[in-house]
Amino acid sequence: MFVSKDAYKTLKQIRNKKRISGTELSKRMGLTPQHLWNIENHQNRLTLEYAYMAAKALDVPVEKFCD
Repeated sequence: MFVSKDAYKTLKQIRNKKRISGTELSKRMGLTPQHLWNIENHQNRLTLEYAYMAAKALDVPVEKFCD
C-alpha cells in the first residue's frame, strides 16, 4: 500500500468537511499543530504511518489516502 501523491490535499479536505480544527486533529494524531500544518501544506510528506494515524483520528478508512 502506498500513500497517494495528493494525500495531503485529501487530509485537509476531510478535516474541513468534518469541521475539525487543525489543532484538534494534531492532538488526535499525537503531532504538533505545526507538523500537521506542514503535512497539509505539502512541506512534510504524509507517510503511511501518518496516514494510519489520520484515518483513525478522522474515522475514515486509510485507503482514502492511498493509491
